[in-house]
Amino acid sequence: MSNRDVHLNLVESSRRLFALDPGAQIEAGEGWMFGAGTATHPVISNAAFRTDDGLDPDELLKRARAFFDTRGRGFALWTRVGVAEDEDLIAAAEAGGLEGVHSMPEMVFDRRVEERPLPNGAELRRVEDAADAAAYWQVAAEAYRTNGFPPEVFGHYTDHEGLYREGVAAFLTRLDGEPASIAMTIVTDGVAGIYWVGSTERARGRGLGWASTAAAVNAGFDLGARTASLQASPAGEPIYRRMGFATIYDYRLYLAHRPGARLRSRP
Repeated sequence: MSNRDVHLNLVESSRRLFALDPGAQIEAGEGWMFGAGTATHPVISNAAFRTDDGLDPDELLKRARAFFDTRGRGFALWTRVGVAEDEDLIAAAEAGGLEGVHSMPEMVFDRRVEERPLPNGAELRRVEDAADAAAYWQVAAEAYRTNGFPPEVFGHYTDHEGLYREGVAAFLTRLDGEPASIAMTIVTDGVAGIYWVGSTERARGRGLGWASTAAAVNAGFDLGARTASLQASPAGEPIYRRMGFATIYDYRLYLAHRPGARLRSRP
């Protein structure tokens, strides 16, 4: 599986996740994709991707600034560190005054993950209705708040059917009847992208993160994937390494501030 296939899974998965927000605006052309969510957070909810490595980076940045400036938004440009094809994009971002604000390892694994027994009081199931989908985003809002993600971002994901459409499998674990842990997979062109993995504070350290992630990874292979892929948080990376995931490059997000602003924003 090529680095490009893995990257394109992230782009397509991001497009589908933006589409869960009815107020989001998505624009794509030959070699690029931009998404502006209802939330204005410049790193989390507004993103620019290059999908054709041959697209001139200055042209990409020109288009991205035009798209987001008209909306009064800042945005995050996703780049791959350690991938030769993105060296020109990184150079253009830095020359253009964009600020590197966040990095995360891109990790892959080409086999099923061991599914471990759940602790007493825990129940894991696939999201198949709007009620479970709403609970899924409830967990995400709580889980990612400790990483600096504004909880209101997840309140805009109201197209709940997006969590159980073809090619998508989302999992929700309840602990003592309360939503506690989540993970999902989006499969494109042989890659199972694993997204929005998290657990509430009270549920951490119980093995639920492993269980939810393993369910999503294995569902991805059941849906025809040949490789599982994810972008790891600092808390998640040790777990993924124990599962067998390995880093193939790092993503670095470059922040373009909204017009007239110089306020530093971090996820």
